[in-house]
Amino acid sequence: MPPLGIPAAASLILVSALSATARAESPDTLVMKHPPEKYEVVVSATRTAKDLAQVANAAVVVRGDELRRRGTRTVAEALQDVVGLDTGEGSDNGMRLPNLGLWGLKEFDALLVTIDGVPVGGPFNPELSQIPVEEIDRIEVVKGPQGTLYGVSGFAGMVQVFTREDESGRGHIDLGGGSFDDRHGAAAVQRDLGRGLAGRLWGSFQRTDGWQDRTGSDVDRGRLTLTQSAGRARVALTLDALRETQRWGTPLPFDQGQIIPGFEVDRNYAVRGARLDHHVLSATSRLTWPLEPRHRIENTLGVAHDRQVAVRSFLEPDLASGNDVPSEGIALRPRETTVYEDARLVSRFALSGAHELVTGAALTWGRTLAAGRGFDFDQDVADRGTIPEDGSIPAGDLRSFHDRRTFFGLYAHDEWTPTPAFSLSGGGRWDRTSEELHAEMQEQAPGEPLEISDDSRETSAWSGDIAGLMRLVPQAGLGRLELANLYASWKSSFKPAAPNLSEAENASILDPERTHSVEVGLKTRALARQVALDLSWFDMTFDNLVVSTLSPDLEPLLVNAGRERFKGFETALTLAPDALDGLSLTLGYAHHDARFVRFTFVTPDGELRDVSGKKLELVPRDLFNAKLQAVTRAGVGGFAAVRYQGERPFNRRNTFFADAYTEWDAGVSYELRGLRLSVTGRNLGDDRHVVTESELGDSQFYIAPPRRFVAQASYAF
Repeated sequence: MPPLGIPAAASLILVSALSATARAESPDTLVMKHPPEKYEVVVSATRTAKDLAQVANAAVVVRGDELRRRGTRTVAEALQDVVGLDTGEGSDNGMRLPNLGLWGLKEFDALLVTIDGVPVGGPFNPELSQIPVEEIDRIEVVKGPQGTLYGVSGFAGMVQVFTREDESGRGHIDLGGGSFDDRHGAAAVQRDLGRGLAGRLWGSFQRTDGWQDRTGSDVDRGRLTLTQSAGRARVALTLDALRETQRWGTPLPFDQGQIIPGFEVDRNYAVRGARLDHHVLSATSRLTWPLEPRHRIENTLGVAHDRQVAVRSFLEPDLASGNDVPSEGIALRPRETTVYEDARLVSRFALSGAHELVTGAALTWGRTLAAGRGFDFDQDVADRGTIPEDGSIPAGDLRSFHDRRTFFGLYAHDEWTPTPAFSLSGGGRWDRTSEELHAEMQEQAPGEPLEISDDSRETSAWSGDIAGLMRLVPQAGLGRLELANLYASWKSSFKPAAPNLSEAENASILDPERTHSVEVGLKTRALARQVALDLSWFDMTFDNLVVSTLSPDLEPLLVNAGRERFKGFETALTLAPDALDGLSLTLGYAHHDARFVRFTFVTPDGELRDVSGKKLELVPRDLFNAKLQAVTRAGVGGFAAVRYQGERPFNRRNTFFADAYTEWDAGVSYELRGLRLSVTGRNLGDDRHVVTESELGDSQFYIAPPRRFVAQASYAF
């Protein structure tokens, strides 16, 4: 176990001291409430609250009240309208969970994803199922490496989810339903308990059958948040419980860019009983303690335990075999425990100008224990009755894993403003990472030996960044242009590579991944912020990207892919005229050029293949999105959104391409005196495009869900 005594004892001492020395002072001004929409505030990019236009980084804020108004039910729906962010429903982690793509990079553990500052999944892959979409206050998306302030998990970008701690009124209740027999509801109640203590209790449920047969999910969540104010200090404690069952649905096999004949889009070819279960208990504490006007201590501590069941199977179609198709499956019961601790000091002082200095230390620790079996079966793809039950298939092998990871980092980052027209920021971080992996597998056949794999790795490395922001317009504004900020940055980050914990015979720790990026951008605001235009250009080099290949025995094999380059530009224009209160239009365009710079690998038949210079598979070069919305606190509102992606290569040789597609959403809402009624339609054109490729099944792809609708009634009291 990690050294929990020090962080835990420190937190208890701080809380006790705060309670004993409470003073009748107003709360610290840095404790944010909802900012006006035209003055979005972010904390992720610098760990301090800043106007989005003053941040030397491409960043986006997604507001939770907007998501609820649009009937948002999943993480993919919450993020799909962010310019340049590639998302879609479906991945190896389930039909409801996306594999997020940023700057053309679509590696599942490339992005840091947090809830209230704590990484979901700890040092392992992000566990997006833990995100309570209904409780989101806001989402902050920060693009590019963020290793200086956030460590090895934020080495290519980050998505920070902040949940509601309070709301106007005393609580709310939501009830809704929709396509595929969806039923869902949520309720919250909050109270001021006196002496600076406030409490909030929230719970939700969802039941749905899913769009693929034998899929769907059952989700139950509960959350208790207590906040204590003592003088200018503030402590928040959140306890979470999640019980989720996703019935597993298979990706579909493709050949030469087309679904193999005989396979149906809405059919599920997985073993009966396939599912992904999560039973999560977690606790998070957050402390803000101003020592004096110039300094404050912040601390974030999170502990989680996730009991999982993962039963999945993947097709292994042979075009010459007709309807009889073999499948390979795996059933595991992982037990994942994670701990996260980050303590930092934020200081403001004057020294040849104004400084904002953040210094801190962070520990991320995780352990996964898993045991299970591998199995094989054959099915007739034309006869659903030939798919067997999970428990009826003899084990082909028994396997187990023990993986432990520890990340420890020290960091410092300073923003210096020698003159109101210019800010220079930069910092560095030293991380020490260690991992120990033990895996066992034994084929269930006479005379087969026990195969044992042991691997370990320790790495120490530096991350760093430097950025400058030039304010081209005087503070008083210039005519109708009130703000034009030009910025440029250089960043470098690294992280250990994650092993494939599904295949014991291939369980090894790969070389660490590293990114170097350059970004240049312009942020403008005009006409009292009725017009906002953001432009950014980026160039990121990626070494040792982990990709999936096939071993000689046709098993999935993770390898380091040499060097890649992610290059392009993104632009977003927002119009929000005061004359049309509540009406806004957002237009976005992104151009992504993601290529292998140097990558060769050996195919299962022994052929050496060189894909250097080829585009990464399923990365679109052109992405366009537009959203028109009308927001009202009384009366009728609504929105319409469209997303377009150009053609994408299906394979690394770029010999086959997925067609371009367009996806439409629209919805209408009515609000009056705390009551909100909404109806939302997703993928109204019923476009069944490819979403992402499986990393566990060869040449198999997840398909976008069909047209669907959801209706919801909410009442705030």
